[in-house]
Amino acid sequence: MHANKPFLYRHAPVGDAPDTDVARGVDEMLRQWRAVVIDRLHKLATVLLLPPLLFVLAGRGVVLSWPLRGFLLLNYLVLLASTLRRSLDPQIRAGILLGLVASTGVVRLAVGQLAGSGRLSLLVMPLLALLLVGSRAGWAAAALSLALYAAAPALLHAGGFAFIGVPAGALASPPAFWALQGASFAAILLTLLVLFTYFLRLQRRTMIAERAANRQLEQEARRRRQLEEAIGRLGEEERRRLGAELHDGLCQQLTAALLRCTGLEHARGAPDAPHASELALIRASIQEAIDTAYVVAKGLCPVGMDADALVPALERLCRDVRRRHGIACRLLGDRDVAIRNPEHALLWYQIAREAVANAVKHAQCEQISIALKRVDGGLEMQIADDGRGLAEGTVPVAGMGLSIMRYRAGLLGGTLRIGAGGNGGLEVACRVPVLEDT
Repeated sequence: MHANKPFLYRHAPVGDAPDTDVARGVDEMLRQWRAVVIDRLHKLATVLLLPPLLFVLAGRGVVLSWPLRGFLLLNYLVLLASTLRRSLDPQIRAGILLGLVASTGVVRLAVGQLAGSGRLSLLVMPLLALLLVGSRAGWAAAALSLALYAAAPALLHAGGFAFIGVPAGALASPPAFWALQGASFAAILLTLLVLFTYFLRLQRRTMIAERAANRQLEQEARRRRQLEEAIGRLGEEERRRLGAELHDGLCQQLTAALLRCTGLEHARGAPDAPHASELALIRASIQEAIDTAYVVAKGLCPVGMDADALVPALERLCRDVRRRHGIACRLLGDRDVAIRNPEHALLWYQIAREAVANAVKHAQCEQISIALKRVDGGLEMQIADDGRGLAEGTVPVAGMGLSIMRYRAGLLGGTLRIGAGGNGGLEVACRVPVLEDT
């Protein structure tokens, strides 16, 4: 049965106990909202009630007795004082507002012989109490409204409103009619109050469920990021291990083979001795294999473990680009940047290496620059070239390389931007707003 309920009920079941911290947060937000609404209602009532009060005091329109005018003036002065005293507790200000609504409703009932808008005031007061204070206040205000409505005919008949200038007198309609009116009033009031109470409770539970779900999503995102960082660390450790094995194992073995080959060449004597050319080719091949193995080992472990390893690694990257591709590549900006977290330093290096590789492959450029600069407590790295860039009105295609760079920038807590560079080519900028590693 529970699975067939609507979406709202699935996330806010009536019987479920909400998370305590989340519930307190929602209740605090509702208290703040009520305080704002109470303050605005005070200001609105103070402004809107002033013109009719001035007309009544001047004796224009409906002519009221002076005691009743004084009573209305006193009510307005209390409202004005509560409006100006914003430091009062919101519940006290709400009580003042509700008391004025109730007193105004009773007076309008008395003046209008239990007709007119007085019943509307007594109907609105419990709903306002429910919205501005809470469920208990709403039901208490409903009981007060029903009591006032029930007592108003007897008070009017006995002269209970004589102190405000309303004389005693018989009602125009028989008591049975007013009893029927009272029953209708009670039914409407209680129905509205039940509906409003259920709606507010459902809204509160929905807000609690939504906040709890958001917090769970944040925790899940945090755990996922921690898992990704752990996987990245494991991958980097494996890369370092393979790089060390290549450097200390295969490279050393190839170096030993090269030395033995060189020894054979010397043992053969003259360059025109038998198999001398073959030995020279073998020695050249071994030397090339050693160079390749060193390059691969360095690529597997490009950044050291110390805090100052990023800048030297970027300088080596620039030298490799100049040596292997003949492209002028240089490192600019702040050279004293220190990244204490080696995983983060590797991410910075990998973003730069991917951007440089893309420029070498696709930009048809002659110059590449890598610039590091601190920006408002963060760090920005710009990789720019003077190649063909992007055609006007086009956006870079989100290929695998771009997606990987954006992913690595996200692991750093930053963003990646790609656009036109100052030299007419393309510029890739990675920016981390708060650099905690320096």
